[in-house]
Amino acid sequence: MRELGIRELMAEQRTRARSGNVAERFAAALVIPGVLAGRLRQLNDFRLGWLLEREVCSNLSVLAPELTVCIEAADRLLRHRAIKLIPRRRSRASDDEGKHLLHAEVALYRASIPHLLLPFQRNRFASNVFMVPCVAEARECLCHAGFRESPSPTLLIDGETNRPIRVVEHA
Repeated sequence: MRELGIRELMAEQRTRARSGNVAERFAAALVIPGVLAGRLRQLNDFRLGWLLEREVCSNLSVLAPELTVCIEAADRLLRHRAIKLIPRRRSRASDDEGKHLLHAEVALYRASIPHLLLPFQRNRFASNVFMVPCVAEARECLCHAGFRESPSPTLLIDGETNRPIRVVEHA
């Protein structure tokens, strides 16, 4: 019998947690998390960040504070590899402040893609997360507008400023 992968373990835990059988709920609460934790410890930071973004962030409510925490953690874990993949240009930080957000807003607006910059903050340039109805459609639009793809499916890099933006789908 083959070992279950991380994604399969997560699905198994979700299924058993909803079971009417007490033994299955017990397995979901104690046994499976132990096995899952052991597998997660074997992942490098980048793979853990990828899993966090793909499997955890995508299942959270956009309005939940847990999503913000997960996105920041995933960004931190993914950043070190993404920095190596993205050639750095010298930029005038003060001149580029928010320019990548404006590029994204213009592209999404012209493509008639509804969007909202999250989280709501007094300084609108303090966030780089856009909530959109369809991540795939927004990615395609933004890539046509000069953004580059990154290893993360929700992270894009502005071709002019080299600053990242993130697109998340609202539920």
